[in-house]
Amino acid sequence: MLSALRALLFLLGVSAIFIAASILFLGAEVTARAGEGGWATLTGWRGPVGEGWPATMDSELRFYAAIWGAYGILLVLVATNMAAHIDRIPWLAAVFFAGGVGRAISHLVVGPPHPFFTVLMAVELLLPPIIVLLWRQVRRQLR
Repeated sequence: MLSALRALLFLLGVSAIFIAASILFLGAEVTARAGEGGWATLTGWRGPVGEGWPATMDSELRFYAAIWGAYGILLVLVATNMAAHIDRIPWLAAVFFAGGVGRAISHLVVGPPHPFFTVLMAVELLLPPIIVLLWRQVRRQLR
């Protein structure tokens, strides 16, 4: 369980760092289009791409990308020194879950996004309970 939790946190952290760097340096629209293109390649989906990203949205998302990158760094640090940071894991899972809740609210209020982002929402809502379950098992083992 320890190895699975460590790998999951590390993978999520590295992914967050790379996504944050992409948004910061390439822009939100380029990053989103890359995800949408990957989705089309994997699934054969031929629907429309997402709408254009106005300058205000790009500015806002580049700002939040720095925070997302910091979250990723924290996940990597926790994964590499789990014994010292074990009690942070439920909080980190809760933050990730809150992001999924935000996507769900957007889905309900504004409408469905590109399917790639719906999959991200599902991951953000389903993965945190798995992380917490693994954490509970690992915490028992470490005590």
